[in-house]
Amino acid sequence: MPLLKNKSDSYDLQLIFHDDLVELYDRQLNTSISIDFLKGPLAHRQQFGGGRGQAIAKAIGMRSGVTPSVLDTTAGMAGDAFVLATLGCSITLLERSPIIFALIEDAVQRASLNESFTEILEQGFNIVNREAGDYIAEQIEDGGTAPDVIYIDPMYPQKKKSALVKKDMQILQRLHGADDNAGELLDSALSFARKRVVVKRPIQAETISEKKPNTCIKSKKTRYDIYTIEKM
Repeated sequence: MPLLKNKSDSYDLQLIFHDDLVELYDRQLNTSISIDFLKGPLAHRQQFGGGRGQAIAKAIGMRSGVTPSVLDTTAGMAGDAFVLATLGCSITLLERSPIIFALIEDAVQRASLNESFTEILEQGFNIVNREAGDYIAEQIEDGGTAPDVIYIDPMYPQKKKSALVKKDMQILQRLHGADDNAGELLDSALSFARKRVVVKRPIQAETISEKKPNTCIKSKKTRYDIYTIEKM
């Protein structure tokens, strides 16, 4: 399925449906991306990522006896959502790109044949193809159940050619464009979340709005800005 044309009127991105896999092929980068929850980087991260002691778990307020429900407003390749799900969180993933949504949906369908992932689905691992601001507004209007935590991972700032981000992130940047509404999304999230909003940023990056976080948790390359609404 051709998706995105370049200036020469040829298609740079193609969504390819195999019998056992859906992948996105980028002609410019000559590479394909797909999502797999059972092997590769995500499986390695689940096994060796540090469990509840890792920064993202601490940032969302996970501790002994406390496992928050999470709304991930910027699912992307679903890596962070998967990690939180393996730690016991009920999670809803929002992905505005129908293309990336198709990759996540395919990964869920394949993983659902595995018993360990079935347990994750039963506790709550729901994917929704919606723009986050619209979804939150509808939930507020309809009286939907608010999550304990809303997680925001905006597109990282563009790097110079000498320090390009990984190829899968380059493809995401082409599909999503700039996250110019990240500040507005933070406002919406703060009006809906029960406990806190967590924003993932590069370690030295500016905050996504003039609102300053209550605190932050840092790892080697990443900072999690925490906007506290209520103590867990």
